[in-house]
Amino acid sequence: MKAALSAYLAFTFNEDYADDTAPRLESPDAAGLRRGTQAAVDRLLFNANYWRAAYETRIIAACTHPESAQACLQAISVWTAHTLKLNTLSPDETVATFERFCPPFALNRRRGSHERTRAGKGPLSDFRTTIEQLEQHGEEPSESIADLRFLLQTMETEAAAYEALSTESPSALTVLFSVLPAWCLQNRIDLVSGPWWDDCGVMSAIIDALHDRFLELGFNDAVCQYFHDSCYEALDAYHRDLSSEPSPFADFDIPQIIALVQQAREDCPNFETDGYGGTLPPWLIGKEQLIWNILVCSLYGPASARPLLADSPDLLSRQAYAGKTDVITELAQTSFMRYTADRIASQADQEFASFAQLPSDLRDSSIAYISSIHRKLDTLGYEVLPAGTCYPDRCVTAFTASEVECLAILEHRRWLRERQHAGWRYGVMKDVATKRSPYLVPWEELPDRAKEWNRSAVRSIPSLLASVNLAVVK
Repeated sequence: MKAALSAYLAFTFNEDYADDTAPRLESPDAAGLRRGTQAAVDRLLFNANYWRAAYETRIIAACTHPESAQACLQAISVWTAHTLKLNTLSPDETVATFERFCPPFALNRRRGSHERTRAGKGPLSDFRTTIEQLEQHGEEPSESIADLRFLLQTMETEAAAYEALSTESPSALTVLFSVLPAWCLQNRIDLVSGPWWDDCGVMSAIIDALHDRFLELGFNDAVCQYFHDSCYEALDAYHRDLSSEPSPFADFDIPQIIALVQQAREDCPNFETDGYGGTLPPWLIGKEQLIWNILVCSLYGPASARPLLADSPDLLSRQAYAGKTDVITELAQTSFMRYTADRIASQADQEFASFAQLPSDLRDSSIAYISSIHRKLDTLGYEVLPAGTCYPDRCVTAFTASEVECLAILEHRRWLRERQHAGWRYGVMKDVATKRSPYLVPWEELPDRAKEWNRSAVRSIPSLLASVNLAVVK
């Protein structure tokens, strides 16, 4: 990714250089990014030099003298002057280093800067010291000093907002999940406002390269494909709604925008797939998902991809997907709850109280069952469509007895193959630890109560799909 962005920025800089010969006042990092230097891209990706990027233009505008502006910019870049070189570390070291140093909410609480006086070392305290020195030496007029103090106050308010989020949840990704859309809406930070996000060619190259690399590293094929699909769907959605109009939230403070985003998420609980409605710009959900999938998955792996923007019935035809809480996992959870109720009703032992407590291979098995519904229905001449997209008389709300029997047999055969492939063998008693089950027998030898579990599962398919606005259709 670093190489791709460096090449892109160097190319665009050389292309635009003829029209940009006039010197401009900017920080060394901003100049390095324009020229595509890899050290600057390193800091962009791996240090998240947030304060410099978010406040550079405002600091330059507040200062009368270029030397004063450069001194202020150097002060707020104090912790990110050197790259962390995360791409040289092991995956575990990379994640640990990223969570400790990169996000601004992590930087704010280092070296005492989270204290009420914020007297420790770091961007905010160094910026305050620089302002005091400029005032003492008379290097800036009182109006400029007042503007700089106002910026410092704004930064402190923003830092407090990050600290509040990190107090509520110490997970870096959880906080980033709340902060990323606010950064996108304010549109000041190179990391999220860079022109490469608007270039489909660059994005496609990075997405494909990451997908291939994940496969090389041995990640599950279906998870890699889901990452790939999620990235491209987010890219398509973002570019479909992309507007040349400036962000209406550019002048809002980050705490204000965080509050707006949180309210929008409460008002639109399905925002991951449906967007934010009319409250926030339509391009926001696509852009934040695209950025998340590129940056976060690069560090945490493809299973960190955000859900697809559309609950497509095509998902039901995919095998072995395991990872995100989307339509597939939601259906698997609901199906497991019904299966649990059936076992309790038949007075059978129930090893696991919830879907979350299932071992990973059994969760994968539940998800694989949902993924197979599409093909089993196709055997009977049915298909899965979004509810409301066909005439009501084509929708099927219940199967006939013979159809239930056919689907139950097909499901048991599929489950039998899947369990055998996963290393399970026949055993008189079920034992998850040793992978033994008394139900690994042909349908004809299956106990009646186990047959009924299969019948009950397939009988519930129409209502199960209806819970996520899908329908079984003739």
